[in-house]
Amino acid sequence: MSFSRILFIGLGGAGQRHLRIFRKLLPETTIFTAYRRTGMTPLLRPDFTVDTQHSLETAYNLHTFDNLGAAFASGPDLTVVSTPTSCHREPMLMALEAGSGVLVEKPWAENLSGFLNFKKGILAKRLPFHISFQRRFHPYIARAHDAVKTGVIGKPVAATFTVYSHVPSWHPYEDWRKLYAVRSDMGGGVLLTEIHEIDLANWFFGMPESVFCSGGNRCADRLDVEDTVQMTLLYVSFSVQITLCFMHKKQSRSFHIAGTKGDIYWDGGPNKLIITPFSAKFDEFTDSRFTNDDMFVAQAERFLLKWSLEDTITSLDSAAGSLAIVEAAQRSMNTGAAEKVDQSLMSNN
Repeated sequence: MSFSRILFIGLGGAGQRHLRIFRKLLPETTIFTAYRRTGMTPLLRPDFTVDTQHSLETAYNLHTFDNLGAAFASGPDLTVVSTPTSCHREPMLMALEAGSGVLVEKPWAENLSGFLNFKKGILAKRLPFHISFQRRFHPYIARAHDAVKTGVIGKPVAATFTVYSHVPSWHPYEDWRKLYAVRSDMGGGVLLTEIHEIDLANWFFGMPESVFCSGGNRCADRLDVEDTVQMTLLYVSFSVQITLCFMHKKQSRSFHIAGTKGDIYWDGGPNKLIITPFSAKFDEFTDSRFTNDDMFVAQAERFLLKWSLEDTITSLDSAAGSLAIVEAAQRSMNTGAAEKVDQSLMSNN
């Protein structure tokens, strides 16, 4: 895959991370442009502290537009969408119309409205598409995925994914109450914001038949989105429990998968993976030096340098599958019952 003109829509923390990594990986002749509606986020260092000595424009030789039409008229061959969730759809559709590939932050949008036409357009024009589920590029999570798929632990019996994060700690340079994650009008809520584990469950086990979910605004702060959910993905012969909370100060991320012939445990704190087949010696891997940026770099290297049509189809399915599970979970919170997962947008349907 070769990109010579890359347009960034949104340059908050996520967008700037993509820009910083792309700049290192691509030739110096690559032209970077951006559409910035508010321009509120300053230049950020890799640790998300503010660089007051430079601007985004000077640091990255970046030409910015204040009009989306003009931005696409510049002829980008790749568009990176890192806006609040509810603002994803318009620039993706404009990119499709302009014949530009798309890399979008998770989730695809706040719901699946318009997804099928977008998918058909991407495939008809054979454009590269990727949704930033960067945890698929974590080497230990990928190793756990391979162990599940190759039957190292036998057939799944049960699995648990747990995430505790803390929105007020995410961006020290801005007021957390204005972040998209805690605003329903911007597509916030923990289901959409911490959708990574939902994608991982889909990646490991495929699409569940139905979902039961309970949750809401459980923290002390009054929010108009759910900050905590506990959900059960129901498969034919097993179930997966997922707990998501993004207003808890003691942050952690882990999963445990039990199988008929062994189990797998990963803890993101020390970044430790233990794969235990019952009939053989267990394997333990630990790398405390691993950082979030490492996943984004691996993701960018794959997308920019080694992407294929099959990768685009896989990414479209991950975008549709994760959102279909979220939509079933949202319905379940309203009805108090398990809700069927719509699988009609997946490639094998």
